[in-house]
Amino acid sequence: MSLATIPADALPQQAYAHTEDHDVNLTADRAHWRPIRGIGTGWVKPHAGTGLWTAPVTARRADGTPTDSAWLQWSRSEMDSDTSGLWLTEIWPTGDARLLLIDDQTQLAAIIDAYPAEPNPYVPHRNGGRYPDWEALAADGWDGVYLTDRGQWETRLPRGGPDLYGWDLESCLWLRPSYVVGRTVRSSVPSRAGAA
Repeated sequence: MSLATIPADALPQQAYAHTEDHDVNLTADRAHWRPIRGIGTGWVKPHAGTGLWTAPVTARRADGTPTDSAWLQWSRSEMDSDTSGLWLTEIWPTGDARLLLIDDQTQLAAIIDAYPAEPNPYVPHRNGGRYPDWEALAADGWDGVYLTDRGQWETRLPRGGPDLYGWDLESCLWLRPSYVVGRTVRSSVPSRAGAA
């Protein structure tokens, strides 16, 4: 079975959220890239602090700069987080970026079949501990994995087979730095944290 992909120019505009003190140049400079790492056995996400997570831009100013993202929306609605002090940095894939697509559970299963991580014995109740080998994907030249909103719902708590429970929202996991960093702007979305 071939793996589903999305062309770089079809990827929705992405941004990553961060605090004001984050040095965006570290993300833009390939010399500072934090290579993707697994956690020993398969897991739904790679090791924390490796790769880069982005989410689609959901609101823009008249000049096109992002003001909100799927990640900030999720943080406000699901975690009651104050996102008013966060910044957004645009991320654009390079034209030759190789991006895997997960729009349903069969596409996730195909990735796992092609790049299986060692099964995680602590999650046999859901999927036999089967997850992608994130490091192997990067080593084989895959630049990112894009999970659509539909894919997120289909892989959240399936009745059987592999899952991505914990990704929580439409997002892109960058396995390699095959992107260009754009503008960085302060999120202009007011906080809903503590709202009645």
